[in-house]
Amino acid sequence: MSIRTANCESSSLRLEGFVRPVHLLHEMSDEELFWRASMVPKVEEYPFRRVPKVAFMFLTRGPLPLSALWEEFFKGHEDLYSVYVHTIPGYNLNVSQSSAFYGRQIPNKVL
Repeated sequence: MSIRTANCESSSLRLEGFVRPVHLLHEMSDEELFWRASMVPKVEEYPFRRVPKVAFMFLTRGPLPLSALWEEFFKGHEDLYSVYVHTIPGYNLNVSQSSAFYGRQIPNKVL
C-alpha cells in the first residue's frame, strides 16, 4: 500500500471529499486510481443526501466545441450531473470559474 493510499484511509479525510471530489487534478498513479474506484463505502448512512447523476466525459484535443451550447444544457441542473474533460497532454482548458467545465479537467499521461 502506498503513502497516498494510506492517506485515503486516514480518519482526518472527510467521506464527502472522498466520494465527491472537488478537484480532479491529482498525482495518483493508475494503480491508486483503480484502488479508489474499486472502493465500496462501508457506511450504513451517508452524511449527505445522495442524488443519482449522469456523468458527461468530453474528449478533446483543444477548446471544447459547442461549449456555449453545453453550458445552456447544464444550466439549472447542477445537482444532476458530473462533468469530466479529458484533453491531450499539456493542454490547459481555459474557461471561466462560473463554467460547468471549470476545474473538471482530468490529467493525462504520455505513455
